[in-house]
Amino acid sequence: MPDAPEYTPRGVHMLEPHADHATAENGYIAIETIVERVYGKPYSSLRGCQRDDEHIGNDSVEFYELTSDEDYLQALDDLDEAEIYLGRDSRTGESAFKTGMTELDYWLSIRVADENTPATVEANPPATQDLENAVFEGRFFADRAFSPSLRLVLADLIRRGELPRGDYLFRHWW
Repeated sequence: MPDAPEYTPRGVHMLEPHADHATAENGYIAIETIVERVYGKPYSSLRGCQRDDEHIGNDSVEFYELTSDEDYLQALDDLDEAEIYLGRDSRTGESAFKTGMTELDYWLSIRVADENTPATVEANPPATQDLENAVFEGRFFADRAFSPSLRLVLADLIRRGELPRGDYLFRHWW
């Protein structure tokens, strides 16, 4: 059939946030487990998805295209941009930005209080507050304050050789 379109196989990896359900046999990648091992702190993949798409719900499916050079390099460029949007200040009507660090650096600087380190910020700080090196009372509030985009985390993990290059389907349910 000379007029038939050429078939291109396409691999899609399944991102599974619940590590106890992810196995090598079912083809899932336990993204939160990998992120915690690589970055040394827990990661809220649902919050990261919501940074990519603010309307994503708890029972959600998101597709991340990182197969083509263009998609992958664009994600890396987005990761390495030196400007992080913090939010819009409703009093002044202006947007607030943080410069000089990546989303990952910013996220890694945010910590949770322990017996040696007291909390330094309120549970719900204003959206425009710069939270670099902030310490929260609990992980819930730290995750809500700032979680990097899942797309950008995937690109960084591919760059580090922790994940295979390809497209990823993120499934989250409660």
